[in-house]
Formats: sequence, structure tokens, C-alpha cells
Amino acid sequence: MHTDSNHLFYRIRYSFPVQLLMVHLKHNQLLLFFWVILFAFVTRSFGNDFGIPYLFLDPEYLGNVDFLSWFLVGFCCGAFIIAFHIASYIVNSNRFPFLAALSKPFLKYIWNNSLIPLFFIGFYTYNIIVFQYRNEFGSLGGILLHLSGLYIGLCTFLLLSIGYFIKVSKDVFRIFGVDTVHKKQNRKSRRIQLSGKEWKRVSHQVKNEQVVFVDNYFAHLFTINLTRDTSHYDPGMIQAVFVQNHSVAAIFEIVVVVLIFIMGYFRTIPAMFIPAGASIFLSFTMWLMLASAFHNWLKGWSITLFILLAIGINTLSAYASFGKRSRAYGLKYDQHRVDLSGSQGNIAEIAATCKSDSLLGIQRLENWKANALQGDSGKPVMVLLNVSGGGIKSAMWTMIALQHAQTKSAGKLFRNTHLITGSSGGMIGASYFRELYLRQQHTDTLNSVNPYYAECISRDILNPVSFSLAVSDVFFRTQQEKVGDYFYTRDRGYEFEYALHENTAGVLDKKLSDYRKAESKAVIPTMIFSPTVINDGRRMLISSQPLAFLSRVGGLNGYTLPEDIEFMRFFKEQGAENLRFSTAIRMSATFPYILPAVDLPTNPTMELMDAGFRDNFGLKTSLEYLFFFRQWIEQNTAGILILQVRENHRNFDLKTHGKSTLAESIISPLGNVYENMFRIQDYSHAQLLEYARSWYKGNISLLELDLNPYPRPEDEIISMSFHLTSLEKRKIREAIDLKANQLTLSRLNQELAR
Repeated sequence: MHTDSNHLFYRIRYSFPVQLLMVHLKHNQLLLFFWVILFAFVTRSFGNDFGIPYLFLDPEYLGNVDFLSWFLVGFCCGAFIIAFHIASYIVNSNRFPFLAALSKPFLKYIWNNSLIPLFFIGFYTYNIIVFQYRNEFGSLGGILLHLSGLYIGLCTFLLLSIGYFIKVSKDVFRIFGVDTVHKKQNRKSRRIQLSGKEWKRVSHQVKNEQVVFVDNYFAHLFTINLTRDTSHYDPGMIQAVFVQNHSVAAIFEIVVVVLIFIMGYFRTIPAMFIPAGASIFLSFTMWLMLASAFHNWLKGWSITLFILLAIGINTLSAYASFGKRSRAYGLKYDQHRVDLSGSQGNIAEIAATCKSDSLLGIQRLENWKANALQGDSGKPVMVLLNVSGGGIKSAMWTMIALQHAQTKSAGKLFRNTHLITGSSGGMIGASYFRELYLRQQHTDTLNSVNPYYAECISRDILNPVSFSLAVSDVFFRTQQEKVGDYFYTRDRGYEFEYALHENTAGVLDKKLSDYRKAESKAVIPTMIFSPTVINDGRRMLISSQPLAFLSRVGGLNGYTLPEDIEFMRFFKEQGAENLRFSTAIRMSATFPYILPAVDLPTNPTMELMDAGFRDNFGLKTSLEYLFFFRQWIEQNTAGILILQVRENHRNFDLKTHGKSTLAESIISPLGNVYENMFRIQDYSHAQLLEYARSWYKGNISLLELDLNPYPRPEDEIISMSFHLTSLEKRKIREAIDLKANQLTLSRLNQELAR
């Protein structure tokens, strides 16, 4: 019995699937890296905060999650699996010379190289079932339909690929005409069935340290054969078989890569917008295939030349003719650019116009006072609306919060709101509600508090953005789209704006200056976007109204540098008035990697990213505005009400951690700084509010509508992404009914009645 168990262990240990797995672990870490990332995605272990796992667990195609969307994900998953087999075969086949003596060697290789893909499909299936049931409330029939789409798509690509390789790949018998009778006789004597027939060992002489000893292999699904001795074959014959197989595989790879580029080029066709999860599979497929093709053609030089190529592409991408940068739609880039070497002088000139801009600001305040509803004191309460970032969840939450606040106050909230500031998703939701509020004043058929609009703003944007990133943004971006009077490169920034317009029926497709008149007359609140300048950390203030008084210079001995730059005046010669409004939204919501940083027409180039890095809640901008007009506001209002619509609760409790590993100890200093970035802003804002009470003589109240007024467990936190699940949408809708938010809505009426 002991001998039999040792014998079985020996057979398993030296089986082809196990030896292939060992070779992958020892030599093919790059191939395994792609699998590790995919396992992390589908198990929600990586990218969960940004909603990336949803691309695999809830794929959308043409706005629907259905059989076809899952079929496309399965089809592209099959492409990645075949790419893995091809790359592995090209890199490892020389380690297993017995393959050359087999009929259809690549097909045999696939059978035995499927341990990792099978484990992945198993994990993927389990996580799909759990996710669809818990997060999308899927029925058994619906889940089975989705899984059938995945499996049919997967099998379709695998069968097409295997059929191709069966037809064109050759073994030593087909290339050199070796006696096939001998081949068949040997095959019969060496076949071992799982039903229990006697195992026969073939002696092997390992002459090359790179050759891996294999005792047996899967010839078919339930058939195991012993390996054949190839020592009597000329090594050149074996090498010729592998060269022929590699060439066939390389041709297949190039065809697939070309198809990916074609799909990216024709992405203007809606049908080409395959699910983003499928596009990620394709992106990984492309990288695997390119790497294996390099290895096949260049052999030992492949790694060196691949590194040189990557360095070359990176260097060339710095030039506008090669690496197209994301731009602000509406601005002119082909003419005079702002010279930043003289920016101090420009900013000083902006400060010199402070008086005229402040007079226009006073006029807006007078118009606001005339339109606002007065309280018991005979003066109106001024509302400063702050909305926080947080992706589509913040957009939806802001929309729902404003709709309920507007209803609860009988329409008084927006009549008394003078200024809206904030970042990212919150500004998306606030912009949409403000536009609907403006349109409602000109038509009786539109109701801005209709729940339908909250559903519109919550629709997916991540899919087209991720698709663009996967199939085109990494390489050459040659497609151009006309926006206004100019052409711009079509990238994921464009896809973001396009999807936003599609989700909102195009109501935000305006120029920034189109809001100037309505804001000046205080028909709607003034909005100030404040994206962060990557170059030096300053803020770019974007509004249809002149804001020189917020970007003034001065301070102690005149040495204080201006922290804010007024966009409209700074880029006047470049057509700032024509800036697309959705571009202002995008620049305020440009989270790194998800959306590309926006280049501005300056010399050297100035880049913008998410406003949340400097002022996630918009309070800093609001208090600066209040400080400048404090005397008028003290005399003409019953006080200030700062209404914050937040996606996370204000929490100053000390975060505790368990025992830290060495890696966690190394990462935690930087990781905790990033994790606590918004908490740090809360500390700073609390101080700013205290200081404000010293220089503002009127009353200042702060109310908060929190998506998460109470701490949530880690697994219940809604992701900060451009995609929401059905469960997440339900949590957002239910949040307004929480006790803390209902108390805030009640207090809102009391504050407005002062």
C-alpha cells in the first residue's frame, strides 16, 4: 500500500499539468501576474474602491446587462485564455521535447496547461453567483442565463481557436514523414486509462538542464498517456516542429491584435462599445500576445528590445505629434499660448481688476436678495451649498439630497442658494439639478424633483471610459472629434463627457458662458469649479462670472503668492468663454488614471486634476467668497447657512489597526496620509469655520446631509467609481430616510425661516 501511494504521488508529481504549473511559478512570473490581477478583480480584492470588479461581475453592453453582454465577456475571456496558452507554449515548449512527437502538440499542450484557467473560471463563476444574488437581486433563472452567456462566449472562442490550430499546426510526423505506423503502435502500448489499467514507465535521459522531466500527460479529457522517448529524433527535427508551431501561433496573435486595433478605431459605432470587463480581457490579451510574438521572433534579445521599445514609446509620447494629450474642449491650442514665465505679472493684472469684479459681485448679490425668500427677520438667509466628491454615488446622492431638500423647503432652498462649490461627483449632481431647476422655470412639464432624474445621473459611465483606456488610450490616439469650432483627440475624457450627455439627455451640453446671464440675475446659483493644478498645487477657479477678487495677490509685505488662478481671465485669448460646461465638470472630477489629466494651452503645459485633492467639500472656496463680501452679507442677510451634501460622515475618532506586518509598516506612512486626506481637510475646515466666526459678525450655521451619517462596515461602503450596482443605488435612495438626514431636513426649514 505504501509503495502504491508513493507510485501515485510520483505519477501526479511528474504529470504534465503539475510540471507546467511548476514551470510557471519558477520561470513565468509575468504570465502569472496577469492571472493574479484578474483573480483580484473577480474576487473584489483589488480595485473595489473604484468599482473595477463590477466590470467583470455586472457587465453592461448598450446599456443592458443581459445574455449578449455576458457572451462578449466570455468571448474575450476565451481570447485571453488562448493568449495565455500561446504565450506559455512559445516560452516553454522547448522545455518539453516530447511534445514534438505527439499528434497535434499544441492541442495537447492546451489540455495540460488548463489548471490555472479552470481555477479562474471556477472562482469567477462563484463570485458572479454571489454578486448577482446579493448586489443585483438576481433570480436563479436570470443568473443561469448570464452564466450560460459567459460559458457559450468562452467556448465559442476556444473552439474557433482550437479548430484553427488543429488545421495548421504540425508535428514531427507531418513535417518529416516519420513512420506513422510506428507512431500508432507506440501510442497503443503507452496509453493509460483512468479506469485502472497498468501504468508503464518510459525511461528518460535529461540531457539539458532546461528540459523538464514529464512522466505522463492528458491526451484527452479522460485519457492519460505516458510520454514518449524522443532521444532517437534529431534535435533539429524537434526544433523545426516548435518553430512551425510558434510561427502559426504568432500569425494568430497578430490577427487578434489587429482586430483589437480595428475595434478601437471604429469605437464611434455604439455596437463596438463592448463591456469594459471584456475590453480589459482584450487589453491583457494584447499585451500577452505582443510579448510572446517578441519572444518568438527575437529570442534572447526579446526582453532587451521590448524594454527599449517601451522606453522609446514613453519618450516619444512627450511630443504632441505622437502622444495626444487630453484637452479642454472649447479652448484654442494651435495659436498663442499663455507664457507661464510671466504668470506673476498676469496674475497681478488680474488682481488689479478686483474692484470692477467685486462691483459685479455686489450686483449679483443684490439680484439674489431681490429673488430670495425672506424669513421672520425680514431678511433672507443666504445658503452656500457645498457638495463633496465621490464618483457617481456622490452625483446620485447630491441629486436625491437636493430634491428632498427642495421639496421639504417648499422650493425655498434654491431660491436662497447663492453659491455652489465642491468637487467631482457632487458637482456633477449639483450641475444637473441646477440645469433642471433652470429649465423648470420656463416650462410647466418639467419637475426637477422627479426621482427619474436621480436614476438618470446614476447611470454607468465607467464602461465607455474603461473601454477607451483598454483599447486605444494606451497606444496611439489618432481619432479626432469636433467640439464647437475645433477638433480634439477622442480619448476617455471625451467618452466621459459623451456618456454624461447620453445619461442626462444632453441638457448639460452647453458652454460655460451660457450660464452667465442666469447667474448674474441670480435666477440660479453661481457655480465655481476648482480643479487642482498638478504643476504647483494651486487651484484653477472656473466660473462664468469674473472672480478676480478670489485670485488677488498681496498679504504680508506683498510676498504672498496667489493660491487661486481665475480661469476665465487667464485664458481669455484662448477662448475661455467657449469652454464646454461638461469639460469644466470633467476637470473637477479628473481622478488619476481613471480620467486623463487635462492639458491647458500654456507654455510650459499646465495640467489639471480632481478638485477633491485641495477642497473636496468646497468649504474653502465658500469661506473665501464670504470673507470678501462679508460686510454686504452682514448688512443684508439674516445669516449664512452652509449646507454640506457629503458622501462620508465627519469622523474624528482615532482609527485603530491590528498587528501590522512588515510590508504594512513600510506602506502605512504614505498609505495612511492618502487614506486620511479627506479627514485632514475636515480638520482644516473645522478650524476655518472657527476663524470665520471671528471675522464674520453675523450668524453662521452648518447643516450636513450625509450619505453615511453613521459608520459602515468595510464591506458595506459604496465604491467611489463611475458605476453603481442595484444594491448601491438602493442604499443611496434609502439614506435620505435615515434619522440624521431627516433631522437635518427639519432644521433646514427652521434655518431658512430665521
